[in-house]
Amino acid sequence: MQTLEAALSLLVFASILPILLHASEDPRGIDDSLYRMQLANDAWRVLYLRGHFQGYGPGGREALERDMDEITRTTSLCLFLDGIRSTSCRGGDSHHPVTAAIRRTIIRGGIPEQVPFSLGN
Repeated sequence: MQTLEAALSLLVFASILPILLHASEDPRGIDDSLYRMQLANDAWRVLYLRGHFQGYGPGGREALERDMDEITRTTSLCLFLDGIRSTSCRGGDSHHPVTAAIRRTIIRGGIPEQVPFSLGN
């Protein structure tokens, strides 16, 4: 009798095991969008605190891109300000997928202007 009970229990367990395993899988993966947005905000804040957006223009772009290059070496993420106007990943025609994008205000020529700041791979 115990053998029959054990066999039935094993049969029931074997029949519901695939359902239990499939239910534990997360098909969407981990949502790390908040982490990526925070990383973009942190990179922007570093550049802002270094004073690169005071009188942002052609002369200040070299210093800005040097700091962007340093952030890229540290994080292995490409930084893009206002498209590819200022970037740490000049790669010609290669496409860089955007990981996170935020909009920030800079003052260009005495006029406030919203520009996109994005991270990519």
